[in-house]
Order: sequence, then C-alpha cells, then structure tokens
Amino acid sequence: MNVNWKDLVGLPPKKLLAGGIAAGAILATLLVGGFVASGSPRVCGACHGMDHVYSRWQISNHKQFACVDCHQPDTNLAGQIAYKVKAGLNDLYHETLKIYPAAISLSAEAREIASGNCLRCHFSTVQNTPMGAGGADCLKCHRFTVHQRGLEKGGGIILGQQ
Repeated sequence: MNVNWKDLVGLPPKKLLAGGIAAGAILATLLVGGFVASGSPRVCGACHGMDHVYSRWQISNHKQFACVDCHQPDTNLAGQIAYKVKAGLNDLYHETLKIYPAAISLSAEAREIASGNCLRCHFSTVQNTPMGAGGADCLKCHRFTVHQRGLEKGGGIILGQQ
C-alpha cells in the first residue's frame, strides 16, 4: 500500500480531524485494554515461572483478589503504569531467558508495596497494634498466607499435579 502524503495532507481539515480522533480512540482502547488485561491473574499466571505461585493463589483465601491488588502500588495511574512496566520487563527478561530462580522472592520495593496493600485491606484488624502505625513488614510473619510455602520447602500440592 503506497500512501501519497500530499494527497493525505490535502484532505479537508474535518476529515483529517475525524481520522485523527478515530485513530486516537483505537489506540486509547488498545492501551487501556492492555493495561487492564495485564493485571488479570490469568495473564500473570501464563508464564512458566509463575506456575507454582499461580496455582497456590487459586486455592488460597485471597483468590478473589487479582494479582495487582496486592502487587501493584496504591498510587496514581502514572505510578501504577511505571511500576507495571518495570516489573513486567523484569518478568519478561527472566521468562524469555528461562532463568527464574527455583524460589521466587520479592524485592525490597515489592515487599513494601505488598505490605502496604495488606495494611490497606486489613487496617481495622491491626490498627491498635504496632503494625497499625505503618511501616510494618506483613510478609515477615504472613509470607505464606496467599501463596503457601514452596514445594522445595515442603509446601502443599499444586493443582493438577497430585
């Protein structure tokens, strides 16, 4: 397909504007759809390195929550997008090269985000305890609450692999 730019630029301004709006709407729909889909547990669990984590989440008491509810910062949209891009590129790198460690662990930043989200949901439970003051590391004691202990540490069975 050969595009003659002179003919395109020579179109009436209303047609150019309508074409630009249509292209922008399509692009915005794809970007928003991609952002929403990338936060679904099905997408998170699609990578081989996340098999064990995903299968244990499916049988946890927190299975009604999407991965991003715990693992994405509770901040503005720009901050969420920036973190998701950074974490997603890290995951893509490890998945592509097949170099995930046997036991996936959270970075210090990811631990802080997860603990902050724990406290956001469970604040009424811990508000009158030292944890309610903030800055607590919920995962210090509750690390295996959602994803259970890994199989390499004597953890539970994985769905479909009994």
